[in-house]
Amino acid sequence: MSFHNRHVAPGQNKVDLRNTRAASDEEELFTHYHDIPTTQASIQEMLAGGTPDWVKRPQEFKNFARESMQREKEISDEMVERYQMDDQEDLTNAKARMVNPMSTDEFIRKLRVNAVCPIKCFTVYNGLPGTIGLWCIPPKVTGRARYVCYVRTPAMYEWSLLLLDKHNLPAGELRGWRTVLAELIKNEILTEWQAHQIFGNPSGNKCFRRYRQTLWELRNGKRYTEEELAGKEVQM
Repeated sequence: MSFHNRHVAPGQNKVDLRNTRAASDEEELFTHYHDIPTTQASIQEMLAGGTPDWVKRPQEFKNFARESMQREKEISDEMVERYQMDDQEDLTNAKARMVNPMSTDEFIRKLRVNAVCPIKCFTVYNGLPGTIGLWCIPPKVTGRARYVCYVRTPAMYEWSLLLLDKHNLPAGELRGWRTVLAELIKNEILTEWQAHQIFGNPSGNKCFRRYRQTLWELRNGKRYTEEELAGKEVQM
């Protein structure tokens, strides 16, 4: 059977004969690999009505493609909006949250040297760039350190900032030192009172309600729900 009559597989527009027949020279190889007459006919057909607009005004078509992509992204964003976090607007408020920076060294020093509850602790590089693992020895425990959480280096803002992907869905965080305090309280390294005596009381701004909610849950031993606490005076 002639190679020229060979069927083309679905989705394939040419047959590569380089592995099925020997070519005597480059001309023969190209001739059998590429259907020149068909290509020439296709070009003539495309140019029959003059030079296409996409050739004469390529920038307009590029702009159209970009605008179309942006519209599709907006549609995608609307579709995934239901998966966004309830307090996402607060958690991504960079102006409110990226305040009171503290070097990681200073944070560790405050843990180790304070008049309230000095903590024996150390850090270990955990393999993730820009972070270290924080280990502490719980009060009344000797010789056994407990992993607490990762800490950002070389410094942290007071509040963690939620990072988003191209669809505005959560994609990580820029960790703040209040989050580390919450983990210290959760792991029974510090009490809530001790943490705030050493590092100061948190702001009452509604942007930081997630932190206060976390402390309320630790204090009460149960999850905080708006439905359960609606209409009640809750000290957070």
